[in-house]
Amino acid sequence: MYDVKQADPAEWSSPPFDAALVDKPGFGKVIVGRGAVNQKGPQSAFLAALHAIRGAGKKPPVNLVLVAEGEEEIGSPHFAEVVRRPDVSAALAKTMGVFMPSASQDPDGSVTVSLGAKGVVELELVSSGAKWGRGPKKDVHSANRARLDSPAFHLVQALATLVTADGDPAIDGLAAAAKPPSPEQKAMLDAAARRLDEATAKRMLSADLWIHDASWREALERLCFSPTVNIQGLVGGYTGPGGKTMLPNRAVAKLDLRLVPDMTFDGAIAALKAHLARRGFGDIEVNVSGGYDPTQTPGDSPLIRAQMSVYRRAGLDPFLWPRNAGSYPGYLFTGDPLKLPSGHHGLGHGSGAHAPDEYYVIESSNPKVSGYDSAVRSFVDYLYELAEIR
Repeated sequence: MYDVKQADPAEWSSPPFDAALVDKPGFGKVIVGRGAVNQKGPQSAFLAALHAIRGAGKKPPVNLVLVAEGEEEIGSPHFAEVVRRPDVSAALAKTMGVFMPSASQDPDGSVTVSLGAKGVVELELVSSGAKWGRGPKKDVHSANRARLDSPAFHLVQALATLVTADGDPAIDGLAAAAKPPSPEQKAMLDAAARRLDEATAKRMLSADLWIHDASWREALERLCFSPTVNIQGLVGGYTGPGGKTMLPNRAVAKLDLRLVPDMTFDGAIAALKAHLARRGFGDIEVNVSGGYDPTQTPGDSPLIRAQMSVYRRAGLDPFLWPRNAGSYPGYLFTGDPLKLPSGHHGLGHGSGAHAPDEYYVIESSNPKVSGYDSAVRSFVDYLYELAEIR
């Protein structure tokens, strides 16, 4: 993955695509820029590890299949065409698993090893007078609201049916296939609640309360096991300074849905369309831009055991985590026909993915967080551990 999300330069302390090296209190020298931690920093550290092995006059201890894409941030609409090419699939089928370079350390030094990720659907809902057959087919003066329907309010009313008053998904049938945590996964969450610091998590998110005023343990379980319906943005009519008395003919909502096992990308889209039609919003266009199924990897797979071993030899005490709340197209590897374990690995720390002032630690002043050199070493150690583990 080498693509990144958009960036508004006005929100950044330095130009987002200049990769500024700055001093960050509590961390040391960090690189600030769009993609610093998601995903260019860890990715470059892994490539540096390969160069280090070559520079030492050695050959990599394992054979590697490198697969990269540039559309992960829009839901990987074409990645399947790459992975399922006969030559790529044949190469991957010979491997023991797939991993993505990562920066796995929290600011307090704790390390989580994730066993999966949520799936995602990225889409737009479009309400228009032309498609609805009501309201104007072009923008008109707002005085006409007295005698014309509003496509914008039509969209708002449709959106309100997608969640409960408390914000939980309310799309008919969306979560019918969602699996609750197993006893083993509940134990992982119990351990995580003891190990992870709630105050640090809230500070990193600039938040004071969890949804439903949930406890820390409940919030962690929701993060891993609750599907979501999220509005990324709403666009319609005039959004400039001041007012403009107009009745817009079109409004758009950008949404993402997060999926947990055993929900599917196709099933989520079908449930959404059926829900809208059933409630009288069948005219609203559902334009899907990308997405994929959730993933799950066994905790006893050699790929995961190698990660745990490398971290422990570095003096750390890693713990297993049921799944990332974010998404990546791991289903292409963990699902049919490959059925490979898949995970993330790497020392180091960064934060701010998709947000202003995204950063990745280069020279650490925090004794609990590795810098770039140790991150590189963690990938070297990982490759050698994979060569030995059975």
